[in-house]
Amino acid sequence: MHTQNVNVKTAAPESSERWGADPEKRLARVIAEQKLYLHELCGLWNLQLEQSDEGEELCRILSAMAKNVLNNGVTCWHRSYPLIAFSVAQPWLQAKAHALRLYGITGRTAWEYAHKELKDGITYGQDMRQKDMC
Repeated sequence: MHTQNVNVKTAAPESSERWGADPEKRLARVIAEQKLYLHELCGLWNLQLEQSDEGEELCRILSAMAKNVLNNGVTCWHRSYPLIAFSVAQPWLQAKAHALRLYGITGRTAWEYAHKELKDGITYGQDMRQKDMC
């Protein structure tokens, strides 16, 4: 994707449309979504999907949860490591235990993939903060 294709005026309001402008309501909605993802992850096992389909769904769910932690859970970037709201991160951390327990190697692989996405996003955010400070 080329940066000139991104419409900045329409990209920013999506977040407030999706979650609302009130920070407390926004946080509550993000937490609720995280819990729904966790519930979906646990219920996926009952669908008895093919291993490749199950792996794709696990990656989708865990990546969405990681994205919520990064985009909505970081409360402060102005430290040596970002401060993250525990209430947003908690379902993500619980998802790891469930993914490993319910899905074995497939769950571990999906977790590692989503975890790397989160780490890369944090690293990118810290790099951007450093560039803004210079």
